[in-house]
Amino acid sequence: MNGVLVGVDAGSTRIKAVVVDVAGHELSAADEPTPWTVTGAAIEMDPGTLADTVRRVITTALTRADHGDDSRHRVVGVGVTGVGESGVLLDRDGTPMGPIIAWYDQRGEVARVERALPELPARTGIPFNPTASIFKLAALLPERRATRWLNVPEWIVLALGGDQFAEISLAGRTGLLDLHTGDWWSDALDLLGVGEDLLPGSARVGTEGAGRAAFGPIAGAHLVVAGHDHQVAAFVTGATEPGCLFESLGTADALTFAVPLPVSADVVAALTADGITVGRTVVAGRAMAIAGLRTGHLLDRIARIVGIDRDGDRLGARAARHALSERAARRPADPHVSVSLADGLVSIAGIGPGTDAADLWAAAVAAADGRVAAVTAAFERLLGPAQRTVLGGGWLNDPTVAAATGRRFPGADRSPFGEPGAVGAAAMAGIRAGVIDGPFTANDAVAQPSEVLG
Repeated sequence: MNGVLVGVDAGSTRIKAVVVDVAGHELSAADEPTPWTVTGAAIEMDPGTLADTVRRVITTALTRADHGDDSRHRVVGVGVTGVGESGVLLDRDGTPMGPIIAWYDQRGEVARVERALPELPARTGIPFNPTASIFKLAALLPERRATRWLNVPEWIVLALGGDQFAEISLAGRTGLLDLHTGDWWSDALDLLGVGEDLLPGSARVGTEGAGRAAFGPIAGAHLVVAGHDHQVAAFVTGATEPGCLFESLGTADALTFAVPLPVSADVVAALTADGITVGRTVVAGRAMAIAGLRTGHLLDRIARIVGIDRDGDRLGARAARHALSERAARRPADPHVSVSLADGLVSIAGIGPGTDAADLWAAAVAAADGRVAAVTAAFERLLGPAQRTVLGGGWLNDPTVAAATGRRFPGADRSPFGEPGAVGAAAMAGIRAGVIDGPFTANDAVAQPSEVLG
C-alpha cells in the first residue's frame, strides 16, 4: 500500500490527528480535548499528559484508517502544528520543569518588558499584551534554572522521538525573534538573563525536518514541526501568497494577511498598535500579519452561560448549539444587546425582559464580525487590498457565523479541507519525505466530512 501522511493539530480546544494519502484525501481523523486544567486565573497543561494525548490520537486515527484491520498503513511523514506562544521549559536532561501555560492565560510581566524594551513591537511584531511567550518567560525564568524553551508543536515532535527544532513561525510568536533579520533578538534574551542556547538553534522553516519518529505506530516516519496552526492552515489553502487574506474559523479564530519581506518598522509598529501581530511565516521570504478574533472562545462562553456544555454530551451539545444558531440567524439583531470579550472576560449588556439565548448568540457573532471589519480595514490601510480571500475552519458550520462571514466576504473561496491545520501539517511532512512537492491543491484534494470541532 502507498504510504500515508499524518497531520497533528494541537489546538486550543482539541488535539486532532488526520490521516491523508499523498493526494490530500482525508482517510480518517481522531481527536481528544486539549488537557488544560483551570485553577482560578491559571490555565495550564502537563507536558507529559499532552504527549500521551497526542500518541493516543495518532494511534486512533491510524486504526480508523485501517478499518480495524491488523495491518497498518505505512506512515512516511508526520507533521505537527498547534498553538503559538505556549511552550515548555526543559532542564539539562530534557525533562519539563513545569506546566505549559495557555497562550490566553492573562498572567505575564507586560509592564516590566514594556519599560525595558519599548521598541519590542516594531522589532518583533509583537504587541504589548500577555499573549506572547516573552511576557510569561519574564515571570518564569527567574524561578527555574531552565536550559531550553520549546513551543508546543516543537515539544510534541521531541516527545515523538524527533529532534529539538526551532520553527520560524512559532519563533515569531515568542517576542524573542527579530522580524527584520530573522535572528534571535539579543536585547530580549538579555532582559530574560539567557543566551541563544535557550532556543534549539536558529529558527528555520519546518520542511527542513526534525528527525525521525520513535513512537511505535509511526516509527521511522519523517517528523516536521509544521508551525503555527493558523499559518499552516493558510499554507495548505494557498493563502501564504502575498496579498491573500485568510480567516481561520477555529476556536481561536484568526484573520491573516500574507506579505513579502521586508516589512517596514513603521508599518509593523502601526499594525501592533492595533493589536495585530506580524511575523515570519511558514514559507521562506514571507511574513504574515495575524489578528486573533477569538470568535470560538466567545461563543463557547455564551454556550456555557445558556447551559450548553460540550464537555458533557458532546454530540447533544453540538446539536443544541446548531439549533440555537439557526434561530439566531433567522431573526433581526436586538439593537440593545451587546457582547464583548476583553482581558479574558465576556461582558454582556442590554438584557431586556424578552432577551433569550438566540439574541445573545446573535450579539456575540455581531461583536466578532465587528472585529473582523476593523482588522480588515487596518490590513487594507497598511498592507493594501486583499487579492484573494479564503475561509476555513469548523465554525463555518455554524449558521449565524456562516451568514455573517458570507456577508463580509461574498466572493471568498472556501478551504476544501475539514481540518486545514492538520492537513497542512501532513502536507509539510510529505514535502520533507519527498512524496509531494507542495501543498495539496483544491483540484486534487477531496475533503471528507470531518467531525465539526468548532
